[in-house]
Amino acid sequence: MMKHLDVLGDAGLVTRTKAGRTVAVRLAPEPLEEAMAWLRRYERFWNASLDRLVAYAKAEARRLAASEPSKADRR
Repeated sequence: MMKHLDVLGDAGLVTRTKAGRTVAVRLAPEPLEEAMAWLRRYERFWNASLDRLVAYAKAEARRLAASEPSKADRR
């Protein structure tokens, strides 16, 4: 667990404060807010591409289902 917290601390995602033998770890939201802002800028491009991918996958599934012989045809 401490190694995970060290990685998060190195990335600036958490801060630590020590009071005696107790160490409090707190989330640092600023870096995450920056990442979310970057993601929001590109979300509309990704959504359009993902919508096209879903439509293609559904059409392909329908095409494959239509080309499969039914169980009655296999007898």
